[in-house]
Amino acid sequence: MTPPYTQETESQMQELYNRLPERNRRLYAGVEASKLGRGGVSYIAGLFNCSRNTILRGIKELGEEEGLDKDRNRVVGEGRSSVLEKRPDLMLSFYSY
Repeated sequence: MTPPYTQETESQMQELYNRLPERNRRLYAGVEASKLGRGGVSYIAGLFNCSRNTILRGIKELGEEEGLDKDRNRVVGEGRSSVLEKRPDLMLSFYSY
């Protein structure tokens, strides 16, 4: 497959891709691969140094309804829990001095 983009354009695409959060990376890679058609997934996987499965997941997510609020990256409750939730005694020991 002949590269569809110039070296300068590829560099700009890589720069953007590396600045995006994980979910947006998948979506962006999916959009670019979809624009290219046959061989696009492999080309974009090589360009962005990511898995073909990541791009295929991004393409799938493009067709789904938005599951999160626009300003969130994760579902409420996901991610690391607060230390104070795990050890409420920490706050009490802080104020006892």
